[in-house]
Amino acid sequence: MELQPKNRYNIPAEATLDVLGGKWKTLILCHLAYGSKRTNELKKAMPVLRKKC
Repeated sequence: MELQPKNRYNIPAEATLDVLGGKWKTLILCHLAYGSKRTNELKKAMPVLRKKC
């Protein structure tokens, strides 16, 4: 079994984006730019998506 090489990041933002992942990462980072938030505060700040019928 071979070990996979660890990712090397040039700046902390690269590591953050790798950990967060998903389509909401940019929006979450924008909200966090104004200060720290609790998880529930971030959930409330996310837009509500309507299901298509």
